Amino acid sequence: MKRKIKLLTIISSLNPDHGGPSKATIDSSIILSQSGFKVDILTSDLKGSNYFKSNKIKVLNKGPTFGNYGLSIKLFMWLYKNRKKYDTFIVHGLWQFTTLMARMLLKNKYYVFIHGMLDPWFAEDFIKKIKKKIYWSLFEIYNLLSAKSLLITSLGEKNSLKNTFVHTDGIKKKIVRFGITKPKFNKKIALKKFYNKFPSLKKKKFFLFLGRFHKKKGCEIIIESVKKLGKNFNWIVLFVGPIKSSDYENRLKKLVKYYKLNKNIIFSNALYGNLKWGAIQASEGLVLASHGENFGISLVESMSIGKPVITTFKVNISSEILKYKAGLISSDNSYSFTKNMRRFLNFNKNQLKKLSSNSQKCFDENFNLLSKKNSLSELIKKDLKNANIQKNII
Repeated sequence: MKRKIKLLTIISSLNPDHGGPSKATIDSSIILSQSGFKVDILTSDLKGSNYFKSNKIKVLNKGPTFGNYGLSIKLFMWLYKNRKKYDTFIVHGLWQFTTLMARMLLKNKYYVFIHGMLDPWFAEDFIKKIKKKIYWSLFEIYNLLSAKSLLITSLGEKNSLKNTFVHTDGIKKKIVRFGITKPKFNKKIALKKFYNKFPSLKKKKFFLFLGRFHKKKGCEIIIESVKKLGKNFNWIVLFVGPIKSSDYENRLKKLVKYYKLNKNIIFSNALYGNLKWGAIQASEGLVLASHGENFGISLVESMSIGKPVITTFKVNISSEILKYKAGLISSDNSYSFTKNMRRFLNFNKNQLKKLSSNSQKCFDENFNLLSKKNSLSELIKKDLKNANIQKNII
């Protein structure tokens, strides 16, 4: 019997508080494990971390790390000793020790998902831009030139690389399907749990924001839009994300207080499992006023259960959303976003029903990992075959 392809996925953390990549990494690993791969996930999380459990996928936590760049001697030594057990590797993220480690140990056997970390938006912070340009010229460009290819999650992301703050010429790039698997949950149980936690929302219509409270997400635009709508807005906006009392998060709360919008805007800590899906199901749609978004996992999660979205052109999957009329797309400013929120508020039942149907279709045909379109598994198998190392492998 021919053996499966052995693949090691390397990511700094599977902690869902760090954003969408952890969720998408888990879902893509599950799909790969169903497509002729034996998948292990190597992280810098502490031993005993329990962010994901599976009988088919082994999670290897080799933390702790030193400093802000994921340096881990334990991780390095484990990979050095075990690298020959695997046929190929996927590294998630940039500006961390993991890509340098890959170049040092894995030669030309690894791919890199960059997860929007070369987004032109990052050039707005001058100090960070200079630091990254220096690191890029000394290390990161060579880490990526040594990779089999960058894995790009949308045409929008590929086009954004033309305007980024570093030169990516000469680096191989491949667009592959990215997203999630269609969620499986009991609607009644999820809604019950959600309304038990938020009883004041049971008879209220609300928009939902799901994500980190980070200045890149444009949460202030949503607040400004609610202010501009004034008495015409009698809904709620539920902001859901990890509460960490950051400067930006505190600024948002002060803005809500200043505008006297406490009755219209609620902040919640992150929701997971049934609570999260209950929140999406109970909402009228998801809002994300991002200044720069590689993908937008929360948008995809919303569309996966037929909930439309309001977002910006700065989200790299906005073209797909527009094409399927699965939501409304604005510029990343309060004037444009307010206009689309007002449009949404004025939709009738038939228009909302059509939006919901379009959202589901957009997900099914673009972001459902069960589809074989632009399949990551097919790309890896093809590359292995071309490299003449697929003998006795499915």
